[in-house]
Amino acid sequence: MDTQPRRTGRVSKFTARRRRADRKRQLLAQAKQLFVTLGYQHTTTEKIAQAAGVTEPVLYRHFPSKKALFLEVLQEIRQATLHRWEDQTKSVAHPLEKLHAVVELFLGSTREQALEIRIMHRTLVEMDDAEIAACLRAFYLDSEKFLAQILREGQEAGLIRKEFDARVGAWELIRTALGYTLTQPLAIPLYEDETYQQKAIDCLLHGMLA
Repeated sequence: MDTQPRRTGRVSKFTARRRRADRKRQLLAQAKQLFVTLGYQHTTTEKIAQAAGVTEPVLYRHFPSKKALFLEVLQEIRQATLHRWEDQTKSVAHPLEKLHAVVELFLGSTREQALEIRIMHRTLVEMDDAEIAACLRAFYLDSEKFLAQILREGQEAGLIRKEFDARVGAWELIRTALGYTLTQPLAIPLYEDETYQQKAIDCLLHGMLA
């Protein structure tokens, strides 16, 4: 006789957890938009809550502070970016094709990815918090490791100059992505050329080829 109430209780708890998870994702999504348009310093918990259609007390049930929310945004971007790179290259054997695939993603070939990468890059120029800096450092070191491994595969295949330091090459790719995503909001006419990204990638890789 008491089976049904327990089942109802389980369903209610599941529904509550799902709603909480949905609310958290909503807050993170709105926060990303504000962080990239206003920057970290000018984004407030009040603005994030308003954009998400909730009150600040509701936001604080999910995140104890703006910094905690921002760190989760950065961590989510870091994991999602690396997952996309891995997913995009796992079935690609040719090192140069792998590089092309990753650089296209790194340059923000979709609006969502460009938004996330701009959050990472913009934070570099306005942030002096040690904990946030450590999170950013981890992202860029992950990027270095991933890109350098592909470059080493290219060296082993005789496609990339063997005297070339793969870590330096990785950072040249990262620096190019930094410059591209930071200047993308300026509506540079050349960026509107649909062949620009491919030409940019070819230009980048030319100096590395054997």
